[in-house]
Amino acid sequence: MDKPQATAKPIFMAQQKEVALPPSAPSTFLVGEGTPYGLSPVSQCNVLLINPAVNRRTQTPILKKIIRSMFPTGLGYIASYLDKMQICKTYIVDEMLDDIDDATLARLINSMPKPRVVGLGVVTASVGPAFDIGRRVMQIDPDALVVMGGIHVSVLPHEALEQKAAHVVVRGEGEEIFADFMRAVLAGDDWRGGAGLSWIDANGRIVDNPNRSLVKELDELPPFPFHYFAHNRHRYNVGFYSILSSRGCPYKCTFCSTRSMTALSYRYHSEERVIEEIETLVEQYGAQSIYLIDDNFAVNKKRLNRLCDAIIAKGLHKKVSFEGSMRADNADPSIFAKLREANFQVLSYGLETGSERLMKMIMKGETVQQVVDGIELATSYGFKVCTTIIFGFPTETSKDRWDAIKLVYALPLDSVRFNILTPYPGTPLFDQVKAEGKCKIAPDWANFSVQYMWKGSDLPYIPDGTNRYALMFTTMFANLGYYLRPAGIKRMLTSKVAGGNVIILPKGWIASGYALSVARIALYLLSRFCEVAVMAALTLPVTLVGRLFQAKRPAAPAE
Repeated sequence: MDKPQATAKPIFMAQQKEVALPPSAPSTFLVGEGTPYGLSPVSQCNVLLINPAVNRRTQTPILKKIIRSMFPTGLGYIASYLDKMQICKTYIVDEMLDDIDDATLARLINSMPKPRVVGLGVVTASVGPAFDIGRRVMQIDPDALVVMGGIHVSVLPHEALEQKAAHVVVRGEGEEIFADFMRAVLAGDDWRGGAGLSWIDANGRIVDNPNRSLVKELDELPPFPFHYFAHNRHRYNVGFYSILSSRGCPYKCTFCSTRSMTALSYRYHSEERVIEEIETLVEQYGAQSIYLIDDNFAVNKKRLNRLCDAIIAKGLHKKVSFEGSMRADNADPSIFAKLREANFQVLSYGLETGSERLMKMIMKGETVQQVVDGIELATSYGFKVCTTIIFGFPTETSKDRWDAIKLVYALPLDSVRFNILTPYPGTPLFDQVKAEGKCKIAPDWANFSVQYMWKGSDLPYIPDGTNRYALMFTTMFANLGYYLRPAGIKRMLTSKVAGGNVIILPKGWIASGYALSVARIALYLLSRFCEVAVMAALTLPVTLVGRLFQAKRPAAPAE
């Protein structure tokens, strides 16, 4: 029920037009405070869907102020499908925007008609808060059913059940699975035979029902329900103006968990359907820039050409700009010319590493040189270009990391984010490092985040021969150095794309109270960087001495 955990995407920093909602639409969506315009009150909803917050041990709360928030796409599609099939009404609460304390949760649940079902979308970074909410729901109403879905529990369905945080787990894409489940629940029928479900039987044994096949024709699913989130669109900021035009990815990158949900399938909406959603965002919500949140919107070049032609035919290229992520081996001059004609302005590539050896190892299916060429070609066509780098791959050396930094700093990029490898469950890399006994999992997976270094030091994986603090220092230095250079500062202040793909600096932020939040966060980041630098200086000599003695250790005699 959630977007797959892949490399972070960039965001186009244009301001959107103000389109007023009726006065009845509040800024938050909590029981007792009214309901968003056009939506049902919780007293009419048998389903409460919750998007849990990121674990506070994973990301410091002060970063929440400037990091973009995006509506929970998976939960939105679940609600829309229940609406289309006329099964029941749904109420959505996003804890990424508003904390859900015990009193609020109790008011929500006790206001719902019976039978009550509470669904939570779970990614690895939200495991702790999600499991906590699940247990709190069971305490408030022992008869309510707690259902979890999303990429983390799809990969590890037994975890939530064994920890008594959920009654049921939905594995994989959840629209049809959850709809069948709710039909049975509301009818008082036995739901336990539903494909794609995991649950606990009367003897305490976990049962995994057979998988459900993926939806073949995405247009059979209803359009995304932007109206469920429109009352908070200013809080989501540019994250609200997003469209998922395809699902899946046919490539085999070992660090990406997309295939955990979709295997190697790639399916896409028709051009007509995508145009319908673009027009909704432009005409109803005043969008001036739209982000295609596909893992790779350019897999099928013929389809992309048709989509661009449809955008142009409708005159939408004159009303709104676009951005999205693609691979360098999908890029060529004809594609770039068509994208520019359709007013695509921002493109993102996953460079990942500067080492051709590592590129082969992670099975990216393209070369470093191809990505470099793609970045330079895109820039020559006038695109703003973003990329991400991952440090900490197995067998990676310090030289590999510094070579990558030099390469990235020399490229014509508008936004860069340097991450530390997180071997997410469900990926080949996770299986590899866990089998080698080198995967450190903190309680509630709190250390599983690509930017966890800014919060803690117990990284989930460290390559052999690498000092953890040196790895963190290098990654922090790369991020801070890129944006604190004169060119980086200018870019942060003037470019529509800035801040390592995730930081939002709204128009006029310098002259507003927002500047205080930015200053506070900058001080936090610099202090954390200094802390890590000191630890690296103190521990790196120990690591080097240990490696020296290990290198001098005589080999064991042959038997």
